[in-house]
Amino acid sequence: MLTRHRFSVIYNFMSKVTYTVSEAQANLPGLCRAGRRFVISRRDKPVYVAMPLEDYDALLETMELLSNPKAVATLRAAKAGRLAYKELDLADENFGL
Repeated sequence: MLTRHRFSVIYNFMSKVTYTVSEAQANLPGLCRAGRRFVISRRDKPVYVAMPLEDYDALLETMELLSNPKAVATLRAAKAGRLAYKELDLADENFGL
């Protein structure tokens, strides 16, 4: 079940602009060039979401992080200020953590 906060985060992430299927078909090249997220609806119901690849990759990465209990615990500790700053080693697969 989505809490109000989580729903708000998801809604803000999408901050959707909605087009009908016909509008999207007629304007797809321009919509893609604009590099923004949009929703396609059929009979006033959302049926498809399109987003730039960067946004999609970021969404997948976030979902992956949030599916890892250890990562979630670390994120919560960092947000609460209970972690010391660490220099990341970008050459290491695990960033030296």
